[in-house]
Amino acid sequence: MLESLFGKKKSPQELAREWKLKMRAEDRVLDRQLRAMAAEEAKVVKSVKEAARRGDNTVVRVLAKELVQSRKAKGRIFKAKAQINSVMVQLQLQVSQAKVTAALSKSAELMSSMNALCSVPQVQATMQAMSREMIKAGLIEEMVEDALHQEDAEEEEDAEEEMSRVIEEVLGGQLVAASVGAGKLPVAAKPAAQEAPQEDDAEDEELQARLDALKH
Repeated sequence: MLESLFGKKKSPQELAREWKLKMRAEDRVLDRQLRAMAAEEAKVVKSVKEAARRGDNTVVRVLAKELVQSRKAKGRIFKAKAQINSVMVQLQLQVSQAKVTAALSKSAELMSSMNALCSVPQVQATMQAMSREMIKAGLIEEMVEDALHQEDAEEEEDAEEEMSRVIEEVLGGQLVAASVGAGKLPVAAKPAAQEAPQEDDAEDEELQARLDALKH
């Protein structure tokens, strides 16, 4: 009678399989996010090069900062994908154990991974709902929210150095990273002694002239 009113209670194996399906779906969400970010990053790289040729150091700095932030965000998403994979492995292990014990057992590793995933904006809602289901099933304990802003100060300190590295990378090694905090673009590097198409040489000379002009 109660089962007809509230539905049949799901077995540990059924719960684990449902959670794995949800994890795969969220992993695909992150894949789509990464593809979108890569496409947007390619546009920003192109804009950085165009701004450098115009000698617009302000725009170069703004766009370089965007690239730094984008790459950090991508790094967090890749870490989240690794956490999702870890959760699915743990769930598979739980399914195997449940065949013997007929119950799910608490997992500190699973709890740690779920706690981390609950702070990822792209999958946060789903992971929080899934965490509540796992708590009810006795798989994990009530989680305490971590302090998420401890790295902010360190990231701010490294921002200028990272922007300089990004500018050097985006501009094809033609520039040597220098101080960009004073509103300057990196200083042009001396070209290596090698043959290059005449058209490329003219393009490099134009960029060199524009950058040299910014120093005066």
